[in-house]
Amino acid sequence: MSFQRRVFAEILQDMIDHVLFNTPLSDFRIGSVIRTLLEAAALEDDEAYFQMAQLLRDFSFTSATGVELDRRLEDFDLVREPAAPALGELVITAPRPLLRDTPLIAPITVYADETPDRARVDFVTTGNGLIPAGRTASSPLPIVATVPGSVTNVPAGAIQFLRSPIPGLEGATCTNPISSFGGRDAESDDDLRARARRHIRALPRGTVAALEGKVIGVKAWNDAGALLGQVSSAHLRETQPGESTLFVLDATNLFAQSTETLVQPEVVLGAATAGQRHVRLRHVPIVPATLRLIIQTPGVPPALLLAANDPAFASYAALDDTTGVVTLGTLPPDHAYRDPRTGAAAPGLRAGATVNATYAFYTGLVAEVQRVINGDEDDRFRYPGWKAAGTRVRVRFPSVRQIDVRLALTPKEGFARSDLASPVTAAVEAYINGLGLGAEVVLARMVALAMDVAGVFDATALLPTGNVVILEDEIARAPRGSVIVQ
Repeated sequence: MSFQRRVFAEILQDMIDHVLFNTPLSDFRIGSVIRTLLEAAALEDDEAYFQMAQLLRDFSFTSATGVELDRRLEDFDLVREPAAPALGELVITAPRPLLRDTPLIAPITVYADETPDRARVDFVTTGNGLIPAGRTASSPLPIVATVPGSVTNVPAGAIQFLRSPIPGLEGATCTNPISSFGGRDAESDDDLRARARRHIRALPRGTVAALEGKVIGVKAWNDAGALLGQVSSAHLRETQPGESTLFVLDATNLFAQSTETLVQPEVVLGAATAGQRHVRLRHVPIVPATLRLIIQTPGVPPALLLAANDPAFASYAALDDTTGVVTLGTLPPDHAYRDPRTGAAAPGLRAGATVNATYAFYTGLVAEVQRVINGDEDDRFRYPGWKAAGTRVRVRFPSVRQIDVRLALTPKEGFARSDLASPVTAAVEAYINGLGLGAEVVLARMVALAMDVAGVFDATALLPTGNVVILEDEIARAPRGSVIVQ
């Protein structure tokens, strides 16, 4: 039987009925002694029912709120995300070319002026910069909002004011070339519950839900503490049995799939044991085509060079680019390991052979997500790994497909076309930049968004001429300047 809460009036009436039918008492008018006694008991029972209902509500994370919700989800190692300030970039421009290098020492305070939709937002630079001699503009400086919240996500060009002059740069101006990003309000109860549901579904490791759900929110930082990227969503695509690609979407919309190339060859193996077949590269994930192995076999000049972009590579070695493990097959005759029983060439290295390698590897958000998926043998506590044993999950950004849009507007009477261009551009950019992996760009949707802007009488799409089909490994994006309204 399910729990049914009872209230004071029905509890009291049941008590009166029981006493009436089982005793000679008959005076149950308000103020009578017996009714007052029963009312006291009924009030206590009503309070007990209320506390039980409250306990049941707070016991389940689907109905608990506030502090009680936080307590329930602590059992799943989930903590409410606090409010966070937006990050961005700032360029400071001098009124004329400078005669000497002029340093820009952090913190420099700038702000985006208030608008009808938001209050003034202050930002400070978090790194030093420089305006070189003969130049007017600095390189982009990292900035962070002084207060947290989604209101600190201001559009490109909104930051135009220095709070105080910079010594030696009187008359200087500033601007943010890209929109600030990453600012968020404290996670609401509804959002925390939704994240908890994803987390609980992801508890069985190795499932699609686990791999997609566990990487959401993963962040990557550079050595200076600047945010390189944050996973907003992920989509797993099976490429063949046992192999999948996990496409991650970057909340910053930068999709900076950065790589680094070794300057000096890496010593992968100092001295092989006879027949050794497996060696491990230090940095993962690897850019497969860049791998070059240099194998030096004792007494056999010259060294054997195996390049992954050479079709012959597959005859001698196999690379797992997600873990950095290279499995060696039977090498060319001069370097081949010989089975001591038969003398025939066999897979593996001769005793004492050395292996060096040069290659490029992914860094930033792709590398961090790959580490979460694979796990880290040196840090199992923070990186226990989520993929199933014996499978390969390759982490990649989707290919970014730039969408160029041209819209022609007809304004209503009393409106200027120049005043409508900015809100229409913002609406179309927000639509395209909000699309997920493989989502088609619908022409009618862009026209409808333009028509929804107050003051637009008609809108005609000049480009594209129809819906834009996006492949399953692509994502549509509209960088600044790709949407033109005329």
